[in-house]
Amino acid sequence: MRKLPQESMDHGLLSPSGRVSKRARNAALKRENERMWGPGGIDAYLREAREEHLKAIQPTKKEALLQQAARLREFAGYGCNTRKYNREAERLEREAAKLPE
Repeated sequence: MRKLPQESMDHGLLSPSGRVSKRARNAALKRENERMWGPGGIDAYLREAREEHLKAIQPTKKEALLQQAARLREFAGYGCNTRKYNREAERLEREAAKLPE
């Protein structure tokens, strides 16, 4: 069975007994985190990735209103509270028309 190569450890952190102090360990982890993920570490990387993802999938206010109006018209088409849902869909469409692109 072949052994997988392992990351080399910074042996400068070790004391003669082979132990690492908490302060030195935390400093090494922080350096390694920033080396792998850039400034700010993995937290900053994940925060940026999440913001980009939300921008890509988040509909605009106008799109959301039109989607909701279409859903209400679909319900009215099935016979569910037709007057109420059509009236609400018209209101949402008017509100969406007032919004800029």
